[in-house]
Amino acid sequence: ADSVLQPSAPLAAMPRTLRLPFRLVASAGELTSGAVNSLVDTSYAYGKKTSSFIFENKISKSISKSISAIENEFATKTKPYTAKAKPYIQPVVPYIEKARPYVPYGFLAAMIAMAIPVMMGLAFFAFITAPVWMFFGFVTSFIWVPLVFVGTIFAGVIFSFFVFVSTVRYFSQPKGRAILLKYWKKISSTPMGQMLFFCDTSAPAGSKM
Repeated sequence: ADSVLQPSAPLAAMPRTLRLPFRLVASAGELTSGAVNSLVDTSYAYGKKTSSFIFENKISKSISKSISAIENEFATKTKPYTAKAKPYIQPVVPYIEKARPYVPYGFLAAMIAMAIPVMMGLAFFAFITAPVWMFFGFVTSFIWVPLVFVGTIFAGVIFSFFVFVSTVRYFSQPKGRAILLKYWKKISSTPMGQMLFFCDTSAPAGSKM
């Protein structure tokens, strides 16, 4: 059989019988994938419902109406002044439009140019004040060292959790499952793969272990 994994079929439902450890791994993967996807989908649905409740209740609508009324009133009061200033602003608009494509690059170049002396100044300030902050750092190390250690562990756990969830979500989608199927076919079609993964490479599909 050419198709070993099907996107819509469970991983354990193979044309050939997997060995027991790999059947257990496949079943555990299906359960984990189902649980993660269910949790994420439920969280999305709950967040969408919460946001719709927040923005569609009477208080939010009244606040939105008040803000719109204030904006309209401000626009009405400033309209005479903007009309008077328009003859002075209008001639400059074409030059602004021409310079607009270059503004992001110019702004980035200016930020880099300003960052170099600022960083050098901060480094020099840190150097001349090193005896002070190093002393206080050493005295208070019993406070901030454990906090840094715990914070690093916490950040690592959170990061690992998000990477795990993102990986499961990606490989649960058709595109990700197609990649898994491609590599599964390559590995399981080799003689070593058939001998390693399946109970009996000569047995027909559906044979028992």
